[in-house]
Amino acid sequence: MTRVFHRFLVYVVKDTGGEARYAKSARLCNNNTNNVKLRLKYTGPFTKTGFEQYVKYIALITSNGISVSSESPESAVFELKPGECMDIDVEYVIDSRLSEDLDFIRLKMISDGRLSIGGFQFDAIIED
Repeated sequence: MTRVFHRFLVYVVKDTGGEARYAKSARLCNNNTNNVKLRLKYTGPFTKTGFEQYVKYIALITSNGISVSSESPESAVFELKPGECMDIDVEYVIDSRLSEDLDFIRLKMISDGRLSIGGFQFDAIIED
């Protein structure tokens, strides 16, 4: 049975093309009293906006170099000590077709943050 230690729900908003990287936009901490072995896993989109296919690549990259992405859906196993935290960067690439395929109103709503391109789920899974 898979045990989820933490779930990250990443919404792609405001960017309508190209690459974007948001440094230290998430954090993973071990608030337990024991060491915990984890693996990051990309589980895919959880929204149904119809725009998710325009996100060509999405990834979480930890401060210690562990990464998981739509291209590499499972990370290596790593360990967090009690009280230890790591910063996580979010990185994604949006297909330029988004700007070509959508009308001005929808693009403006995305740019203004009123409409998301999609939401993507990443899990920190406990390894026994």
